Amino acid sequence: MAVTHRLLIGSYTQPMGSIDGEGEGILAVDLDAQTGAFSAPTIVSRCENPSYVTVSDEHVFAVTEFARQEGASIGLLTHRDGIINEVSSVAIDGDYPCHVSVNATQDMVVASNYGSGSFSVYRLEQGSLTHFDTVQHTGVGANPDRQDAPHAHFAQFLATSNTLVTVDLGTDRVSFYPVSDAHLDRENAQHVVFPPGSGPRHLVFNQQETLAYVLCELSEEVTVLEREENGVWTIIQAFSPFQKHNDGGAAAAIRLSNDEQFLYVSGRQQNVICVLKIENNHTLALQQTISTNGINPRDFNLTHDGEWLVVANQNTSNLVSYRVDKATGLLSPSGHEFATGNPVCVALLC
Repeated sequence: MAVTHRLLIGSYTQPMGSIDGEGEGILAVDLDAQTGAFSAPTIVSRCENPSYVTVSDEHVFAVTEFARQEGASIGLLTHRDGIINEVSSVAIDGDYPCHVSVNATQDMVVASNYGSGSFSVYRLEQGSLTHFDTVQHTGVGANPDRQDAPHAHFAQFLATSNTLVTVDLGTDRVSFYPVSDAHLDRENAQHVVFPPGSGPRHLVFNQQETLAYVLCELSEEVTVLEREENGVWTIIQAFSPFQKHNDGGAAAAIRLSNDEQFLYVSGRQQNVICVLKIENNHTLALQQTISTNGINPRDFNLTHDGEWLVVANQNTSNLVSYRVDKATGLLSPSGHEFATGNPVCVALLC
């Protein structure tokens, strides 16, 4: 029997701006671990606009990207023995959620609401989500077209401390909120202020959570944060991996290799994945720039074994696989892809 990796693909099912809305919900597809070929996809949920999907143990979480009055929500699914079942959903008191994540103990979930600039936190108990707290950001950034308000884009619970980390594209801030039994601690939160107009979008931490690599959408830079011994986070480098242009910043996704030697970032204007080497002093160096064989690489992911990278090209409605050289970090096209409407998220089920 061929060894495969099962992927879940989130997609836009309704038109939004320049997006056609030709997706079918959440798809499951198998990736052949020998060749990088894709199986025929199956629909596991017909939820609307599942723009971000997160898998954690036996749970799958998906946000539906709408305004609150149009039905913004978090959907909860389970997967056991290859079978995925929809369990419940909860309305989000926020606009256009674009990211969802869960903590290490599987009892807290956070949605990042891009339109309202808020982060909605829920407790997960016995298959049900209940509201815990919401952090509402305020302010503007230096880019009047893209930063006229706060824009929540990413949030993650730390595994090494009771802390929620938030990324706000609209106000150029990455914030660290202590989490208590009752609420998020605003008074003792730490806010790392980025250069004006950076537009931080997504980040990844090393396993010890002493370093954070932040992909800035608007400046198209990767900014490295380091946690000092006193717990204060500081910026130690900003690196520009992408070719310069005048079409507006559109860096999208960032992933870290299992051995923490390489970073992978996608540029939607350039339609490329850049491979970055992490040097011994935590600085970055460009190793490779490779085409995504499509337009607008909104998201991509590495398989759990680090052998394959799969990229979702939103505007050309195709997924493409690449073999990863784990020694050098370099990518090689497999020659395989498949078509599916407006894919915007790649999550690993197994």
